[in-house]
Amino acid sequence: MANPFRNIRCINDPEYLEGQNTSKTLSIEFLPDGFVFSVMDQNRYQYVALEAYEAPNLHGVENYSPHIKDFFTNHLLLNQGFDKVIAAVYARDLVLIPAPVYSAEKQKDLFNTYALPESSSRLKNEAIQIIDAQGIYPVPENLLNVCEEIFPSVRVRNQGASMIKNVMAAQKLEKWKADVVIHVKKSHAEILLLHKEKLIFYRSFSITCFDDILYYVFYVLEQYQKQAEKLHLTVLGELPMDSKGYTVLNSFFRKVSIPDANDMFKYSQHFDSIPIHYYFNLLNLNTCE
Repeated sequence: MANPFRNIRCINDPEYLEGQNTSKTLSIEFLPDGFVFSVMDQNRYQYVALEAYEAPNLHGVENYSPHIKDFFTNHLLLNQGFDKVIAAVYARDLVLIPAPVYSAEKQKDLFNTYALPESSSRLKNEAIQIIDAQGIYPVPENLLNVCEEIFPSVRVRNQGASMIKNVMAAQKLEKWKADVVIHVKKSHAEILLLHKEKLIFYRSFSITCFDDILYYVFYVLEQYQKQAEKLHLTVLGELPMDSKGYTVLNSFFRKVSIPDANDMFKYSQHFDSIPIHYYFNLLNLNTCE
């Protein structure tokens, strides 16, 4: 089977790759247009490798999942054995249910009330204790089967749930304060609306250009009767500070900021080549365990 994936970023610490006896964690993020994975040296609590791949001709996780097994089993870095494997899967629909209301027996009905069911997916749930909620989301069956076959002990997470946990933890620890958070990826973006350390709105949406982000953000603010010029916006993901999009946002909001790297971890010097906030979610998956 031909490899449909195109490498768009490769960061590897040569010293680590020469072979060290250390405990390792593999974190993978499956996105609509490809995937990213990182390796963390648990002994040093340091990230030592990160690679990103696009699947330009296969749109959607469920479409490129059949190719994952061949790629992962033939990748030298992924064949060394890991003490822990975490896979965060993007889902268009993440339904948040207050913990007191959630019932495992009614999980399917609860999800179907707010989102369209997907016949080729398996529903999973994840506790989001920081907001006292359960997140229900679909994961493509073929992706789950492959991940569980290659990494039997894999812990599946939802990409959006991880984002919520990390953002709310940063808020509570006063790492950075924000009224609105936007997480930008190539094919989708997420918006979180906050008020006094509480999450009042979360949604992921597909994008084809920066104007899509502007439209959705201001639509949400209008629904909640919020004025951008009075709000602090934090931007995560793939939106450089020197980009036109960042400049436009800066002209609308009272304050726009980009957070520093999470100081819970160390990073190989080779990570200096990219803005750490580009991989905010992936590089913080381990804080959600």
